[in-house]
Amino acid sequence: MDLTAVLSSVSALAGAIVGGGASVITAVYTQRFQDRLQRIAFERTKREKVYADFVVSASNLLLNAYTLEEITLTEDAQRLVGLINRMRLFASQEVVAGGEAVLRSIVEISLKPGIEVRQLATDALSKSLDPDPLLAFSSLCRADLDNI
Repeated sequence: MDLTAVLSSVSALAGAIVGGGASVITAVYTQRFQDRLQRIAFERTKREKVYADFVVSASNLLLNAYTLEEITLTEDAQRLVGLINRMRLFASQEVVAGGEAVLRSIVEISLKPGIEVRQLATDALSKSLDPDPLLAFSSLCRADLDNI
């Protein structure tokens, strides 16, 4: 047996195994990385939807709290509580606490006498209204989405 021929064949076989192995490892790594990116994108989209739904429902309730005299359990109020409970499944403690603070602010405003929409607009323009309770919540949500 010629040692040169055997050595040449073994080195060719080893080169093919190393090259093929590198291709397989690269493909597996790339697939895992893409799967991770897809999971992150899905998680971000899910959170954005819940946070946006919360802000819309809370905005409606906040306007009603300022302008209406009576306190009623509306569909928006029920939805807001449900959204807070959904946030408990995935959001940070700070975001959940921010959502609860928004709900508490809406209840506190509801307990005050209602004002006319014209007066509400005048107060908002003159900055004599309480700070917007949704502002702090929105900042918390933005930070949470940036940390995903």
